[in-house]
Amino acid sequence: MLMFMQKNAFKASASSSIWVVQQHMEMGFYLFLPDFPSFLFFNHHHITTSTCTKKRSLPQNNGGFLSNNSISIDDALASFYRMLRMNPRPSVVEFGRFLGSIAKKKQYSTVVSLCNQMDLFGVTHNVYSLNILINCLCRLNHVVFAISVLGKMFKLGIQPDAITFNTLINGRCIEGEIKEAVGLFNEMVRRGHQPDVISYSTVINGLCKSGNTSMALQLLRKMEEKGCKPNLVAYTTIIDSLCKDTLVNDAMDLLSEMVDRGIPPDVVTYSTILHGFCSLGHLNEATILFNEMVGRNVMPNTVTFTILVDGLCKEGMVSEARCVFEAMTKKGAEPNAYTYNALMDGYCLNNQMDEAQKVLDIMVDKGCAPVVHSYNILINGYCKRRRLDEAKSLLVEMSEKELTPDTVTYSTLMQGLCQVGRPQEALNLFKEMCSSGLLPDLMTYSTLLDGLCKHGHLDEALKLLKSMQESKIEPDIVLYNILIEGMFIAGKLEVAKELFSKLFADGIQPTIRTYTIMIKGLLKEGLSDEAYELFRKMEDDGFLPNSCSYNVIIQGFLQNQDSSTAIRLIDEMVGKRFSADSSTFQMLLDLESHDEIISRFMRGSSQGRKMK
Repeated sequence: MLMFMQKNAFKASASSSIWVVQQHMEMGFYLFLPDFPSFLFFNHHHITTSTCTKKRSLPQNNGGFLSNNSISIDDALASFYRMLRMNPRPSVVEFGRFLGSIAKKKQYSTVVSLCNQMDLFGVTHNVYSLNILINCLCRLNHVVFAISVLGKMFKLGIQPDAITFNTLINGRCIEGEIKEAVGLFNEMVRRGHQPDVISYSTVINGLCKSGNTSMALQLLRKMEEKGCKPNLVAYTTIIDSLCKDTLVNDAMDLLSEMVDRGIPPDVVTYSTILHGFCSLGHLNEATILFNEMVGRNVMPNTVTFTILVDGLCKEGMVSEARCVFEAMTKKGAEPNAYTYNALMDGYCLNNQMDEAQKVLDIMVDKGCAPVVHSYNILINGYCKRRRLDEAKSLLVEMSEKELTPDTVTYSTLMQGLCQVGRPQEALNLFKEMCSSGLLPDLMTYSTLLDGLCKHGHLDEALKLLKSMQESKIEPDIVLYNILIEGMFIAGKLEVAKELFSKLFADGIQPTIRTYTIMIKGLLKEGLSDEAYELFRKMEDDGFLPNSCSYNVIIQGFLQNQDSSTAIRLIDEMVGKRFSADSSTFQMLLDLESHDEIISRFMRGSSQGRKMK
């Protein structure tokens, strides 16, 4: 088969040859050998493809080699096949440069196939060409094959260099295989190669992305010990990871260290720490750092300003956020969709829906196209304010602007409609969503089921549950809680009990809320003994009652006129440092005048005196 392919390799044109290569790539297999890549199984063939003794000229451009931008990929590949037919052939250096030009065009699969052909026609490789192959394999997410190339290099006596190891380390890190990346780093040192700043920074980045910030910091210190000066990237990577771990003060210490060592922080470094402070609600510290940043002549960009706008809005400081927003353009930073969305969200959180709508209008006037999330913010704001008609009009506006609503859009509207007692409209919206091709998720089903159950539409709720199960979406404990509570509201005690039992059969772990819903429902049905038994069983099952659980069962026993048990539970609750909520306290006050047991408790016990 191989010989047949050799004899026919050049009968077709170069463009048709590469078409075959590309077709095989797209179909998931590769030319020449069934094991990908064939280069890994070297068999040097010395094949003379021409008897011509005059050396053919290579395509001349940019110093004799192919320019990265001047020719098409088909022309480049035609040149490659001409190079293979030359007698004598160009040097491995020229082949390496050729592969590099193809790789720069991001034609990684093509490079792998061309390396296979080089092997087939007996063209030797050097470390440069193999580094290109390794890089292309890594970019194609075939890191295991790239590692095999390294092994073959050792067998052929070709010594890998720092670039070889750095490329492989980066490939391992991208795939999340940090342990293997560290192993390659150690192998690099063992073979006498001094890791450079790229080697260290790559491993540091991998460690940070996998949540190993402390190990990344240790490597930074080791880097310094070995005489390799950390750069801006290494420091900023660890600072970002520290901020994500909410260790912003440690990040500030590292920032100070950078400055002391003469490594000037850039806008990314400062923006990272600003985001850390804003995420924790530390706006004063964020403002101080922002001023320090400007004082060091590091100009904030759109991302920096957006972080501040978002942070201020989340703390309810919308006026201050608006000032920052307006200062952006004066500083040469144009707001983007994220900036406008942050400000809109701030106004929505502050119940200023008209101002939020004005921000959307400004966004459009300034030529910044709103995205689906922009409308979702406003729709959520209107729903929270119970302005459902305005929220629904935004859904229509989205269609007019050819913006496709997502699952969040529909779920938000459905929840809003259910909250104002319009579950049938919510159900119609659900059907519209499904007919548009959007697949509802668990949150969508939970939202709609909650609304249907709370408004007594149990038949629709059960149909929806069946539809959900047919869609292979398994209900979680949140959804079961909704259904159980809905059944109790509708007076369907036995169905609620069956659902509770089904939890354990399906291997779903109940929560304290599940038990509390069951206890409340049983008490509502007058089944005080069953409720008390379940309350004790909850503790035996490892769920310690909380304040809500105690208040629910106490209120239930008071409603069922079992004052003695209620008082015992109050003593127990207070002993566990929980207190009566306003509803429990009001019930005790209402019963005090005509219930002797409660009257004595309120007059005589320390708990009763504390309540008063």
